[in-house]
Amino acid sequence: MDSKLNNDLKIKILLRTSLKTLDAMSCTSKEFEKLTYHPHLINLFKKRNDIVSGIIVETNNKSENYINEFAPSSGSKYIDLSFLPHNARIKASSEHGIVVFETSDSKSYGLNSYYVCKLATKQVLALPNPKTKYLTQKVAIIVLNSNPLHYKIVRLSRPVYPISQTQDKLYTAYRCEIFNSRTWSWKLQNLLKLPFRVFPTYPQPITARGSIYMLLTNNNILKFDAYSEIWSIFLSPVSDHRGYEFRQLVKYEGRLGFGCKRLDGSWEIWVLGINELWKKINVFGEDEDVNARKRLNEVHSSTILVYNGSTFDKVVVTDIRSYKFFVYRSDFEPTDLTGKLE
Repeated sequence: MDSKLNNDLKIKILLRTSLKTLDAMSCTSKEFEKLTYHPHLINLFKKRNDIVSGIIVETNNKSENYINEFAPSSGSKYIDLSFLPHNARIKASSEHGIVVFETSDSKSYGLNSYYVCKLATKQVLALPNPKTKYLTQKVAIIVLNSNPLHYKIVRLSRPVYPISQTQDKLYTAYRCEIFNSRTWSWKLQNLLKLPFRVFPTYPQPITARGSIYMLLTNNNILKFDAYSEIWSIFLSPVSDHRGYEFRQLVKYEGRLGFGCKRLDGSWEIWVLGINELWKKINVFGEDEDVNARKRLNEVHSSTILVYNGSTFDKVVVTDIRSYKFFVYRSDFEPTDLTGKLE
């Protein structure tokens, strides 16, 4: 039906929606999906609907304190994160405004360790504690529905025996706990078994279309389907990673993407389609025109590939190993974090 509407009318319709409705409308048709991620509409939408977007930068200053600061994207407001406890360690973020953080500040937040928070509205809600005696390795949050709010949190931790042996076969084992906001409880799955000496890589997991993805050190991709709660592994688009200087999962127009830099300095951008088939959408060489390079930089910065302070106006990054980065997007509407009242 929307194909009968011109783009100007479609943009006017989308600009009058809420952030929740915008995300829902992007799934109704290819035309609306393409417009939803167009830079022109995104900039207009942020201004008209008071949307904040950018990157959360967490710094470990080699003490018990963690410094969390927000680096806004172009045209976005700045949000002050100083209300968080002094030792709050952000574990995961979503593009629906919700983050997960961990703290041991018992004076301010009681005996709980894990919390969900909407940073833009300063709403904080304690979660039941997972098995915190096991060292956390990866945390991801995925929003499955925005009204009423429904989300799941996946926590991977190393058991006391990180490398296990069964029938002479070695494997890397992770404990997996899943928090479901509808049951308000954690559920322990069976051990997640990966090939021997294979681990999820940095940075943070990518969430797209109901699934969580992590790039593994053997160049394969680990997938968690948040609806079925089933883990699977599939191939990345690059079979031989030795010909590439850099590889990383990215989020490209709402879908899972894969960015890799060749040894000759050029870049490849791939997008995952149906049946987990990869499609190469762009190759950027050193001699590309200005617009192509600008587009690459937009993809680069929006997916947390940060090498120095040039990406941020307020944060200077001198040693990337001391920082963690989380993409953040939110409105300023209060949210019932339990999902019961919306």
